Amino acid sequence: MTSLLIAAKIIPMIFAALFPVVNPIGTALILYGMTRGVDNQTWKSMSRKIALYAFLLLSFFFFFGSYILKLFGISIPVVQFSGGIVLALMGWELLNQKEGSKSETEDSLQNVHLSVETKAFYPYTFPLTIGPGGLAVVLTFSAHLDRESRLLVTLEQGAAIIGIFLMFIVVSFCYRHLKYMTNKFSASGALAISKILAFFVLCIGVEIAWAGFKALSQQ
Repeated sequence: MTSLLIAAKIIPMIFAALFPVVNPIGTALILYGMTRGVDNQTWKSMSRKIALYAFLLLSFFFFFGSYILKLFGISIPVVQFSGGIVLALMGWELLNQKEGSKSETEDSLQNVHLSVETKAFYPYTFPLTIGPGGLAVVLTFSAHLDRESRLLVTLEQGAAIIGIFLMFIVVSFCYRHLKYMTNKFSASGALAISKILAFFVLCIGVEIAWAGFKALSQQ
């Protein structure tokens, strides 16, 4: 019973740690700026796919991330530094993205749909939904499991996976209802919000990269 209680605490802990890092509501609004030409049915399918990819990615890194980093001799600060740069560049690109003309042809809309399909994993899943911060969270939890008994480790791992799964139920819900959320804003208002959030993505990327740089400089 004690082992179950200890393991059960992992579920809200990992969910609470991932929520501000993943930021499903803010990220959904950022994705609006990248997917405005996509029809609702296509985007609902894509939202499920992104949530599934994100869940599998974090679960994989939870179980095997530390071994992969050791194999290549990569430290978590290096992941933060390089991942932060990638995220900052993504924010810069979003911030400077030009608006298309309202008189788009059907061919150009079809190209948008095809483009979205190819971007399901990169950049929509990584690094927008799952960035270096999310990877650092699951790597940290994995490194700090209680190793007193095999049973407790197994229970904690199961609880962590449940917490990650719940996080991406929320992600899927927010992404699926992206169009509904943005319908509450005018076109210019939604554009302004997406640009502001793109600036925050840039700042977050710089912050993550700076944290990684400081950690590296102290080694």
